[in-house]
Amino acid sequence: MAKKKCLTLGSREKFYVCRIMISELKTFVIAAQMESFAAAAKAIGLTQSAISAQIRRLEEEFGYDLFERTGRSVTLTRAGNTILSQVEDILSSYEALRGVRRPPTDSAPLRIGAISTVQTSLLAPAIARLHLELPDLKVRIVPGLSMVLLDRLDAGELDAALIVRPPFGLMADMQWHPLVKQDYVMVVPAHTEHENWRQILQTQPFIRYDSRSFGGRTLDRFLKAQGLAPHQVVETEELHTILQMVANNMGCSIVPYIFAVSVVPNIRVLPLGEHRIAREVGVMSLRGRMSEGREALVRYLDEASRDNVPPAPWSS
Repeated sequence: MAKKKCLTLGSREKFYVCRIMISELKTFVIAAQMESFAAAAKAIGLTQSAISAQIRRLEEEFGYDLFERTGRSVTLTRAGNTILSQVEDILSSYEALRGVRRPPTDSAPLRIGAISTVQTSLLAPAIARLHLELPDLKVRIVPGLSMVLLDRLDAGELDAALIVRPPFGLMADMQWHPLVKQDYVMVVPAHTEHENWRQILQTQPFIRYDSRSFGGRTLDRFLKAQGLAPHQVVETEELHTILQMVANNMGCSIVPYIFAVSVVPNIRVLPLGEHRIAREVGVMSLRGRMSEGREALVRYLDEASRDNVPPAPWSS
């Protein structure tokens, strides 16, 4: 296991705080103040399960419980109460060492391009955390297809793009930061009895993930390699729209396993078995143009990708 890079803070005692723990420490302080994981989740912009996961990671790291869980409320344990002021000091020292600069309110916004499927699951919680760190930083979200956003990034119209990894080599002046890999799955109406995805694809109308998108191109290559030409009735880039069409008995589809797949009612999810394909989602940016806001956003996107993992659709 690679050694974690840690921040050393000098005081009466020495604290070695791993960078990935800073967000968890902030969550601990907010939860302690509000005495509720649900209230803390609302304040930070995360799900309650994500807050619980962060606190569990801290408790595992420290080796003792921080909160007493009683119904919908939480109270600090004796150990949690003991370290609260120390944690607050650590966070203050961390911000001082980072030399956080508050940009003036009239400064240029951080321009982030984002495909639709990551705006709620990854981008929204990341920006909520970014706002806590840099409350004066303005952010502009630009929606679009991965190819369009990549072009706008290259033209200098975006500071970063949250997209699907291109199916071709990266340009020399661009850098890629991977966040999450999403397997493709078949989605069918809930009443579908067949388990064989290939048979379903040959007998049901097919709702196609837009072949112009990077993720759609991956699917097209897969279908051609399998010698399959399904009866297409609709083609769209909007995966949420595809899921709703399937839920309304229009047909079947093959899509990346995004978070929405796990919560849309009236659909079934089937694996592609040994024929596994996936898309990688990450942040594309231009080399040598890292700003404080963009660096912080990438860090919080990493955290959001760990905290917002959709539940497995089937038992392993």
